Amino acid sequence: MKFKAIPLVAVAASMILLTGCTQAAAPEEPAAAAPVVSENDFALPDSKPAGFKDGLKIALVRQSGVGDYFEQWGGGFTKQVKAAGGTVELFDARGDNGKQVTQFTDAINSKPDAIVVDHGLADSLNPKIDEAIEAGIPVVVYDVAIANEKALYISQDDESLAGKILDQIKTDNADGGNIAYVNVSGIAPLDTRDGVYKTFLTDNPTFKEVAHFGKYSESAAADTATEGAAALSSAPDTTIVFAAYDELAKGALIALRQNNMLDKVNVYGVDVSTADIGLMTEAGSPWRATAATDPANVGAIVARAAVAAGAGVDMPSKMAIPAALITQQLLRDKNVTNMDELRVALPELSTPGILGASWIPEITIG
Repeated sequence: MKFKAIPLVAVAASMILLTGCTQAAAPEEPAAAAPVVSENDFALPDSKPAGFKDGLKIALVRQSGVGDYFEQWGGGFTKQVKAAGGTVELFDARGDNGKQVTQFTDAINSKPDAIVVDHGLADSLNPKIDEAIEAGIPVVVYDVAIANEKALYISQDDESLAGKILDQIKTDNADGGNIAYVNVSGIAPLDTRDGVYKTFLTDNPTFKEVAHFGKYSESAAADTATEGAAALSSAPDTTIVFAAYDELAKGALIALRQNNMLDKVNVYGVDVSTADIGLMTEAGSPWRATAATDPANVGAIVARAAVAAGAGVDMPSKMAIPAALITQQLLRDKNVTNMDELRVALPELSTPGILGASWIPEITIG
């Protein structure tokens, strides 16, 4: 399906929900448990599990927002569940954290074969995850920091995402530069990306942070633009913008336009959508590169995990999905205008081998 590219001047209308650091223990407290290691080589059994059946019911408890990222994620998820003969019962809180908790209770009471949590706030969701597991319902979580290792936590490889884009920043700006950093704290994937960024600054002293902004809200792009306009006016020597999430990058682009800085700054982001591709490829765009996974492919992976968990497969505690670097030059050279065309240009975005099995039909992404 093709989407119309969104011009930069219209980005302020784009709204997406953001969601989802272990402190050192005090000397008198027991040492913190070792972090769970991603088992990216985990494979599903070759033969169909005894618990696999047609009509597996998967409850999807999510916090989605406006934009094609969430649409594509949900599309890949639902398509994969249906291909495996299952059904999806959707609970979407749309930015209301209290509603998500209530819906999670409804999902548990519906007695599904598995529950998937897609985005949300860890503090409110962790007790419900515990409750579901205590009720004997397998739980698969995407991009919410969780404490219960009996649930499977799936995320993008956020260290790889940040590392790839920061490496590109270093390549494109060999002499260093002044960075306006766009990120928010308290959200699991963005906190991980923040750690990689801080290490980058330490290891590369020719790069200096001169501004830091970013707004956590349902209308992240518009609210970040408001903060960014003020921050950038106080940092006119900015030469680089690093935004840890694509909605934050959109907000930064609006702020750069308001400060007449579009031709002076290179912008780098994380994540991709059809709207992002339009912004990166339009004439005069300073958005040089992004690092991303394919949201529809990610949704399909999470769906396969849920189907397997619902069929009784003993799943690992953590898995991470590898990322790809997407440059403005690649998009322009290959005339990429939407996600379907990007999948053709970068086939590594599709990963049917991750949690693939003969008893879960492979789907076409897109």
